[in-house]
Amino acid sequence: MQYKFILLLSSAFLFGCGDNNSTPDFKVNATTATNFPYTLKNQPAVSVAIKQDGDNFCEVTLFRNNVREGYSATLSQKSSGELSSSCYWKGAYFTQSSKHPTIAQITVESLDEKTQTAVLKTTLKLVNNKTLKDYFELKDIQFSISGDQYVNLTTMPSN
Repeated sequence: MQYKFILLLSSAFLFGCGDNNSTPDFKVNATTATNFPYTLKNQPAVSVAIKQDGDNFCEVTLFRNNVREGYSATLSQKSSGELSSSCYWKGAYFTQSSKHPTIAQITVESLDEKTQTAVLKTTLKLVNNKTLKDYFELKDIQFSISGDQYVNLTTMPSN
């Protein structure tokens, strides 16, 4: 009898606890950075979008003064802080939450003024804002922002 219980318990660890995670085959086909005055918690901010297409994309917003090489921030199970993130995927909206096991992380890996290229990396686990039980995850997605979008990322827009 004890062996059946141990086997059953082991199976639960192998298959997880049944949460509804969606780890899509997300392909970054375009990246943008906002080029207009934008704020987060009343501070200048920039929103970076990684897009598979016009209907499937994620946005991460960070304070403009944090756009510097080596900057990294993580919010775990918080809905506000120095980052804000959301994703639209297959018609559903996913967001951060203080009441659910969500994660938003971004790292500015490099900024090259000469080539006007930034390399960033993000990890997201966001909850569906309607079901509050389905999750969307991206793990260690590295992407670059260059040209005019690099200027948008690194330059404070005029009012």
